[in-house]
Amino acid sequence: MKKKNILVTGAGSGVGQSIIKSLKFSKFPCNIFPADIDYLNSFLHISKNSLLVPKVENEKKAINWYLKNIKKFNINLIMIGSEYDTNFFLKFKKLIKNKTDCEVCISKAETVKLSNDKYLTQLFLKKNQLPFLKTYIPKNINDAKKMSKKFILPFVLKPRFGTSSKNVYIVSNYDELISNFKKIKKPIIQEYIGNFKNNFETEYTCSFFVTKEKKILGPITMRRKLINGTSWITEVVKNEKIDNIILRIAKILKVEGPFNIQLGIGKNGPVPFEFNCRYSGTTCIRAYFGFNEPLMYLKNYILNKKLLKPRIKNGSCFRYLNEIFLDDCSINELSKHKVQGKIMKWI
Repeated sequence: MKKKNILVTGAGSGVGQSIIKSLKFSKFPCNIFPADIDYLNSFLHISKNSLLVPKVENEKKAINWYLKNIKKFNINLIMIGSEYDTNFFLKFKKLIKNKTDCEVCISKAETVKLSNDKYLTQLFLKKNQLPFLKTYIPKNINDAKKMSKKFILPFVLKPRFGTSSKNVYIVSNYDELISNFKKIKKPIIQEYIGNFKNNFETEYTCSFFVTKEKKILGPITMRRKLINGTSWITEVVKNEKIDNIILRIAKILKVEGPFNIQLGIGKNGPVPFEFNCRYSGTTCIRAYFGFNEPLMYLKNYILNKKLLKPRIKNGSCFRYLNEIFLDDCSINELSKHKVQGKIMKWI
């Protein structure tokens, strides 16, 4: 079988790195092309196949680059490792397929839109009689003050669109509401789910996978401890209440491939607070424990193989920092030359 060529965007991000790690861990015969917008992003230096790509904000320049280089490098599949690329590839997925026969791993537009919008996510949960958090969209700071009176302190102030816990504030008084409100673009006010001082006991990240045949695989459920929005300690667990919620969501949503859900444990049990209709930063952790979503997508959607139920192992994961060394190379040289670095096996 001829090796497939897979381009992974956002190679410098946690999600992009997690996709690449999962593909490498699978040992499935494929050529990986790590791609990113900045030559200072680390994972551009793990391979001679690395590609510096244009920012998708300039759509014309970006799509012309992709059409040209997909053909040049015979790319069979694009996996999205940067959330900023999502809307671009939604728009141009069909054009890329028609012009180059390259597939883009992205789900239905309506599901992606729902997942990217934290307000719509909670409306979806409420509509389908699933656990949800009361959520409001304030027009301005005065409106926010009025709306906040509907909540018991503390409550959550955060962006309607965004990830990685950026600009998320637990508001304990109205002075904090005023001082933090102006920091957030398109803010929402949301019910506070509970005590996150020890979030390894109260926060979970879960995933399921939907095949071409509409078969639901999973879920895999992990409780986690966050550091700066990243899952730093994780443990695969069985939680019947959470798994039932995940499967109910999976049966309602129109999903193609991977889907990630984050939940918290409140006074009345588990409540989803974020959907990610894509791969996530814990993709490689799930791959190690038997739920390899990039490999499943490659086998099912590209090679048309039917998938068996994954055998998910129990276990825990502790993350740590690592380095990529570029010998005899200055930072200024990186914009002109591809440099593959050295990764030390310290342990």
